[in-house]
Amino acid sequence: LPPPTLLIGAVATSLFAIGQTSFFVDFASAFTISAPVISVAKRRTTTTTPLRSTPFDASLYEDDDDAASSSAADLASLASANPFSADLSPLAAPPNTKLVVGLNKYSHDATLCAADAETGEVLFAMSKERLTRKKHDSGNVASLVDKCLEQLNLDLDSIERVVVNNHHHRVLPLEDDVDAIEWEEGLQINDGAESGYGDEENLLNNAVKMELSHHLAHAYSAAAQCPFDEGMVVVMDGMGETYRAMRSAAVSGEKRYVSDLLFEGTFQCVPSDICEKSQSSIFDWREAESVYVFEKTDGKDISVKPVFKRFVEEKTPPARYNHGFENMDSAGALYSRASSHIFGDWNACGKVMGLAPWMGHRWKDNGGLEAEPIEDPIMTGKLYEEGQNGFKSNIRAMKGMPHIARTDPDLFDSDGNMLKRYDFDDYNREESREGSASGMSSTDHESSAATAVQTEVEIETKVASQLPSRVAIDAISLSSRIQNDLETVIMDFVQHFKEETGQSNLCIAGGVALNSVLNGRLSRELGFEKTFIPPYPGDDGIAVGCCAYGLFGNTALDATEEKKNPGLWKSPLSPYLGPEPTDFDMKEAIDQAAPWLEVETVRDNQRRLDMIARELDSSGVVAIYNGRSEMGPRALGHRSILADPRKKGLVRFINEAVKSRESFRPFAPSALAEEAEKWFELGSPGSNASPYMSLTAQVKESKRAQIPAVTHVDGSSRLQTVTPDAEPLYHQLISTFFKLTGIPMVLNTSFNTLPSEPIVETPQNAIRSFLYSMGSIEMLVMGDYVIRRKDANVRALMGEVTKEDNMVKPPAMPRRAGPFTIETMTKLGESEDDTQVVTQVRMPDRPMHKCGGKDHGYFELLDDLEAQLLLLCDGEMDVQDMMAEYVDEEGDDENDTRSMEFQQNLFSNIMKRLTRLYEYTLIHW
Repeated sequence: LPPPTLLIGAVATSLFAIGQTSFFVDFASAFTISAPVISVAKRRTTTTTPLRSTPFDASLYEDDDDAASSSAADLASLASANPFSADLSPLAAPPNTKLVVGLNKYSHDATLCAADAETGEVLFAMSKERLTRKKHDSGNVASLVDKCLEQLNLDLDSIERVVVNNHHHRVLPLEDDVDAIEWEEGLQINDGAESGYGDEENLLNNAVKMELSHHLAHAYSAAAQCPFDEGMVVVMDGMGETYRAMRSAAVSGEKRYVSDLLFEGTFQCVPSDICEKSQSSIFDWREAESVYVFEKTDGKDISVKPVFKRFVEEKTPPARYNHGFENMDSAGALYSRASSHIFGDWNACGKVMGLAPWMGHRWKDNGGLEAEPIEDPIMTGKLYEEGQNGFKSNIRAMKGMPHIARTDPDLFDSDGNMLKRYDFDDYNREESREGSASGMSSTDHESSAATAVQTEVEIETKVASQLPSRVAIDAISLSSRIQNDLETVIMDFVQHFKEETGQSNLCIAGGVALNSVLNGRLSRELGFEKTFIPPYPGDDGIAVGCCAYGLFGNTALDATEEKKNPGLWKSPLSPYLGPEPTDFDMKEAIDQAAPWLEVETVRDNQRRLDMIARELDSSGVVAIYNGRSEMGPRALGHRSILADPRKKGLVRFINEAVKSRESFRPFAPSALAEEAEKWFELGSPGSNASPYMSLTAQVKESKRAQIPAVTHVDGSSRLQTVTPDAEPLYHQLISTFFKLTGIPMVLNTSFNTLPSEPIVETPQNAIRSFLYSMGSIEMLVMGDYVIRRKDANVRALMGEVTKEDNMVKPPAMPRRAGPFTIETMTKLGESEDDTQVVTQVRMPDRPMHKCGGKDHGYFELLDDLEAQLLLLCDGEMDVQDMMAEYVDEEGDDENDTRSMEFQQNLFSNIMKRLTRLYEYTLIHW
């Protein structure tokens, strides 16, 4: 960029062009800027005029006079103390502790689970995505092992036994060849492209290593911790272990690899001639659905045996996209193909499940628009039979142009801009008018006709923007078809094996077990006494299953070695198994973002919970960061965003403003377990039906109007039931809200606001995600700290006079948040008029910096003026100095008037841009 003085002419032109912003100067007090470039929600304070973070009225509440409060500056001074004063990890284990470690590695959802080899207690579990901030991250596990040992205060010698799985290929033969690993690292190819591949933290060669097949690991993740001693485990996912890998190890008698083929001849297999078929097939065959029976005895032994396995053929080369997964015929793979067809993501099956209930909904505002059913089933037949009655697939509805790639005319506005593909909800004119009328006073009814017309125009605009597009209607049809087919086929499958095995208790694992609608039906309708689904039924649970096998083995197999067996897990594992941040960690994170935060320290738990409940009651959105992080994809009250389930309008607000996602997607309630049966059709009165948000139930019709924000369009709700034993503080929070409102639940969604990022893990992640919400999250409660976003103090930029001592405070001098890189690009359109110059900045030290994504962490600036101001913000220039860079002080009387107008416009635009740079955490003062 050229020096500022060379831009005076260009700046003057652009400034006058955008000089419609109102400008007011009161030289006796301070400069005030109205109509800023962007609107950022303001906190409720006593010093500034509040701008609400939600579209609802909110009542103010006064802070207690005796509040134990501290400013961000106070916390900054605490956190800047000797770094060696940080507390020892609260998870530190005794120095002689030996570990059994389960790993899912080199595949998506790389995860670690570590347990005490002597007691069997699980000490730590975590997925790699939480460290790298890449959803479902794969690759080596060196960083996970490092984090585990750091949290437990142990070293590599503490790891005694390792059990691993990767369903794409065998692990141990690959890791045996150290020379090949070194060669791949040197060329930066395959797994060697990621640092840590050849590190001992990844290979763990000093430990005893074993390998467990995929579905067997899934089965152990549920059977080993379920709250009953015998039952049936149904494992269903997209694809599991390859048959040839299992066959090769069985034929060679490899002792360090355990698979279901060790039970060959004792279970039903589909196809029954899988051995012959695998020898003649071009590619391999993979696990699709499996059924196991298990029994626990004497509190220390467990037997897990397969009774059924179905394999599906790889129809395309495994080297193709996603290993050819989308062309396989497992129930999970077919469902995932629908996910790819609709959303362009094989792992967006949860969105498909949330889209399906819109079938049957009529949008009255568009002549009764509704989706039409797809008549031909995609999945039919019986999974456990072959021949004419066997399972069959028909993917005709998922061929041709995918929905995600269609460019229908109604996806574009009048200016040719593409609209959001699936952004719709059930908003309608009638509800909007009723809502407006109900809030009117007599004075309001006497308002002008012009206001009424304006309101009607706003309603029409909102209705149009919230109706589904043609492609969205077709996506609803496909989602409904695949969901109905999945339920029909799996209900029959599980019912059959309930009768075959005589088992009365059910465990469900594998990726399909993330389908909470299916889980709810299996739990309620098939007559099982108890149903258990772990909080991580997907491939992150593989590490837990591997760890369980490493601890307990399998008494159904001949022992291959003598080993001490600790007692079995007596109850389900806590889902809160991740790192535990210390108070020092939180203070350090607050210090790093102190210029943008208002912080109050509230040590009293009940007072802090009262503050949260009042904020929720006033329609505010609150983020919770407390204790150890959850293992698995669901936020269960430790890394959650909460809201009031009574406010239907919050569904679109949170989807759009907080989560930046499609507005059709529903939200889940966290409900008091003891109150849940009064609100939901659970089928098991008095039970803690869904502690991990694994089941969907119908909201009782009499209650739906009271909790519309957590009631989906078909009356369903994917709920979490909370007990005081499992999570006392979260239960206390919901109880506080219940006492205040009469509603025994809160809306709960995962705490992540940056697109494509997983749930927040560290205090830095939490503050970054909070700031990224741009005020739509009103409050962050992190440990004992109640945090709000600080307003840009515009007065400070001009200097202030204090009443106490009449001393004039010098104008603040804005400073950049850290080193940065600026890039300027020219985007060429079809014509010269379409040419656009884009200036963007990358500043890794700013609290809102995005680590990755399509923009590679770059933030787009408004224009060259904003870029110039960022360059000038070195902490040594105030606003007057910046203005001097653009103003020619030598003038004449004829140009005084124009010069004044120019300076006013220049000042207004500088202030707006400095405010915007502050709000996006690029500068502070």
